[in-house]
Amino acid sequence: MKLPSNSQTLDQFLEHIFKAEYEQAFQRCNANVEFIIFRTDIDRNFPIHGTHTGKLAGIELFKSLAELFEFGDFKVEDSVVDDSYVIKFGSLAHTVKQTGNVFHSLWAMIVRFDAAGKICLYRMHEDTAALEAAMQ
Repeated sequence: MKLPSNSQTLDQFLEHIFKAEYEQAFQRCNANVEFIIFRTDIDRNFPIHGTHTGKLAGIELFKSLAELFEFGDFKVEDSVVDDSYVIKFGSLAHTVKQTGNVFHSLWAMIVRFDAAGKICLYRMHEDTAALEAAMQ
């Protein structure tokens, strides 16, 4: 059986995340996967920011995102793929549930894969000023 490419694995991961199918999504990650959102340090004002290590922490992160946002548009505009990395670029528009404001942002996602084809690092970069404005 042919294994999926890293790009296919990432696409499957994201598809499951947006459907809140966390167990299926995290089958595509190694046990020590790191999720870094915006910065490496945890931010008390924005607990989604920072480094979240391991599958359980990753699941909690994405559950927190689902509680925070009503997911809207998430468009992939381009990607770069090599043996160990998939980098995707795009735009998003998610509604902040607490305020009703729409968070519009360009984004970049940098994902590294281990030798077994599992996600081991997931970095997400978005417009933090736009997020903070949408949350107020």
